[in-house]
Amino acid sequence: MSNPFSYLYGQDITPHSQGSVTSSDLMDFPNDTSATLTDGGTMYNGIDTPNTTDGSSLPEFAETPSAPEPTVLLHQIQQAAEDVSQLVGRFGGKMAGTAQRDRIKMALFADHKLLRLPCLNYADDFSCRVTKRYAKQPIYYEGSEPLLWWLWAELLDYCNPTGSTKGCELEFTASCRTDMTPSYMISLNLAHKNGHPSIEFTASYGGEFCERRIFIAPIATFHFPQTTRYDKPTEATLGIDKNTYHAEGCLAHTFDYLVPRPGSIWRYAMESLLPDEEEGLLIALAGTCKAEDDYVVVSNDQDKQCKNLLQRFPSDAREYITNNGLAGKKNGPYSKWANQPSGPKD
Repeated sequence: MSNPFSYLYGQDITPHSQGSVTSSDLMDFPNDTSATLTDGGTMYNGIDTPNTTDGSSLPEFAETPSAPEPTVLLHQIQQAAEDVSQLVGRFGGKMAGTAQRDRIKMALFADHKLLRLPCLNYADDFSCRVTKRYAKQPIYYEGSEPLLWWLWAELLDYCNPTGSTKGCELEFTASCRTDMTPSYMISLNLAHKNGHPSIEFTASYGGEFCERRIFIAPIATFHFPQTTRYDKPTEATLGIDKNTYHAEGCLAHTFDYLVPRPGSIWRYAMESLLPDEEEGLLIALAGTCKAEDDYVVVSNDQDKQCKNLLQRFPSDAREYITNNGLAGKKNGPYSKWANQPSGPKD
């Protein structure tokens, strides 16, 4: 089975379980009224080659565009979700929490339109209602934005082992009708199916019989590869880190390391970063490095990824962060002091 994180490894490692359904299999699933696609619990430790159906190689629209089938739409959402999964897995919970902040999200995706899914194009314009698991009331977002704009923070929280919720439902309402607007209502449920993270996609057609089609797609879980020497575990270097980074550093290299999958919509949208937001963004990203007083656990492997990211910052930003001790700074928002129970603090 082709693993969705091959661009990180640069090698072929066979996953633990065989015979599972991959994201590429999703495209050919029969159009039953109720369809379920599952992963079989695969934990990915290495990958083959990038999927040829990623966003960069999708076929161009015909002269007369049409609304996408649910499986096509879900496939692109699944790829975006796996980008977020590897982001959280590689860099840790501090990165997940930082990237969720409204200001960071606004900085990363200043031009929201760049987040449009290729299969929806200009029809990717929705309001959203989010119902978090165990929440008493849903949250209504009435703005008109691409689907991935609403999904970003929820995916980060869902993929984060220390996230505040363990699942939620997002219901999307088209802001306007176009020739590419799907004929069905879209809802996404982020939940564990058979103990594994998944996206449950429901296409509701309404009409006399209120037809609904349900598809379940796995979200691949990122894990650092491990090898053994004399029956003792040793660290294995990701392919993306195989060659020591010697360049001067720039924003493009920073974002390429943050979201490395070729054709990633998230990475493409990061090109819209405004100059005035650069400093705040890079300082926040530097703060995801491991600190002595962390309340949120950051593994040594994850800390190494954060430091490798810092090496790719523009030189002036890197110098400022180093001189002011901002990487792994104590008493930050993820420190034990900041996360102790409410009440007087020492």
